[in-house]
Amino acid sequence: MSAADNTRTRLRDIMLRRYLRLGESHTLHEVMGFLTNKHFEESGIPFLVVIAEDGSFAGMLRPKAVFSALMEGVNPGENEEKSLMKAAPVNLRKTTGHIMDRNIPTLAPDSTLEDAFRSIRASGSEVVAVLEEGRVIGLVTARLLFEKASLLTVGALTGGVIPPA
Repeated sequence: MSAADNTRTRLRDIMLRRYLRLGESHTLHEVMGFLTNKHFEESGIPFLVVIAEDGSFAGMLRPKAVFSALMEGVNPGENEEKSLMKAAPVNLRKTTGHIMDRNIPTLAPDSTLEDAFRSIRASGSEVVAVLEEGRVIGLVTARLLFEKASLLTVGALTGGVIPPA
């Protein structure tokens, strides 16, 4: 490993360590209960990580997938609220395992910012799961990468002085 490699930011140093973990068998009804929980609302944790029965990373549940699953069978031509309530008993029984995204890029905790940028760009995902021995230990988001890259760039170009807005 070169001296330059020692100065690179590692994902373990910037990753998010707080996120909601769900099992593949959790129902949408249970997920909606988590999402309406006051603690979840206050902390603003936007990521729902799905864990397999053996404790390994299975995928992530995206808000769009939850919305699509809830809206399945809702007829846009009729009263949508009434139609939603009619479809709800079936839709709320769907499990996270059936609607989650299994194609989330993963990296090791010692991977670099460059690795994360490449993974996000190649996958089109907004998040990379950081895994150690198959288990999620953190998340790196596109926003987090953008913020870190902005600080590094501004620091390099201005000697660490951030110009006033």
